[in-house]
Amino acid sequence: MQPPVVQPRMHCTRCDMYYGADDRRWQCRCGGALDLLLSSPQIAPDRVQQRPPDLWRYREALPPLASPVSLGESMTPLIPFDPFDQRGRNLWLKCDYLLPTGSYKDRGAAILISHLQSMGIRRVVEDSSGNAAASLAAYAARAGIAIEVFCPASASPGKLAQIKLYGAQLRLIKGPRQRTTEALERHVAATGDFYASHLWHPYFLEGVKTVAFEITEQNGWRAPEVIICPVGAGSILLGLHKGFTELQQAGVIDRLPRLFAAQAANICPVYQAYERHDSGVPPMTAPQPTLAEGIALPRPVRGTKLLQALRETNGGVAAVSEEEIREGLVILGRHGICVEPTSAVVVKALEHLEDAGAVHPDEQVVLVLSGFGLKAGAVLQELASGG
Repeated sequence: MQPPVVQPRMHCTRCDMYYGADDRRWQCRCGGALDLLLSSPQIAPDRVQQRPPDLWRYREALPPLASPVSLGESMTPLIPFDPFDQRGRNLWLKCDYLLPTGSYKDRGAAILISHLQSMGIRRVVEDSSGNAAASLAAYAARAGIAIEVFCPASASPGKLAQIKLYGAQLRLIKGPRQRTTEALERHVAATGDFYASHLWHPYFLEGVKTVAFEITEQNGWRAPEVIICPVGAGSILLGLHKGFTELQQAGVIDRLPRLFAAQAANICPVYQAYERHDSGVPPMTAPQPTLAEGIALPRPVRGTKLLQALRETNGGVAAVSEEEIREGLVILGRHGICVEPTSAVVVKALEHLEDAGAVHPDEQVVLVLSGFGLKAGAVLQELASGG
């Protein structure tokens, strides 16, 4: 018997307020983050496997969309990886840097922009350190939606060039990352432009959760034992948790993988909150610059949910130094993988977790690689020249 179809709604767990899915809202009136409530998905592997190899093959689990905006989001490779030449390791890389704009953010941007287009929204604004802005700019261009992007002036030149190439209006903000968000919020208050936020809008996570479906399908419709991913705002981690939870509810898998967050030690609020056994993630005091700019967030907006996902799956957090980020880049590069520093945190994070006994060598481990290396060409050039 099919479960009743429930009209999608947005829900704030902070104050228990509900909104329609088409409300022009990216945040609850109380200031809390919104979740999207959908019917329980009925995912049938035999039906899924008959469809084109893209994220839209999991349509039963996606929110209803009048007209999908797509750039051809094919399934990304899941490949074996043996960085330490230890025979028998069950270690894999999920290569999400191979999506159309060079980052996993395309999963969320495809769903969010499709939703906004169906609502008739013709102009949006966004703030980002680079990848999310580039992705949303690309999909906005595809949808015919004007977009203005607020970026830190320190963002990688390659990412800024990519954003401008898509026709977005680019506004650079000097100073720490938080100043970029503050400038955008002042702009939204003054103009009423819609904030198409990859940090806040729940439709973005609905796209990111497809990485869990892909990993499961590519693994023979089984969940791996461990997944390690970069965490700043935490959309990969939350998408993984949501996707695997839905797969378990649908009876496709019988258990959740253990989820681990990898952060840069210079900006690691989730690591600090987890180690202190906090229930939420307060802002990190005195954060330092990091090569991993894509996860350089002193306070994620869904910090409580991140900690819940880690604890519910018996996972954890590792923080890696700047030198270890460089080492991770080189290790991946020597195995034919070109990623940006944000992705490279997972390599040394795995070492830390194994040294601490949190992850065991006989477990199947998937490392999620989030962004393409040529976006951070200056760093790669320095490493290639022996710097």
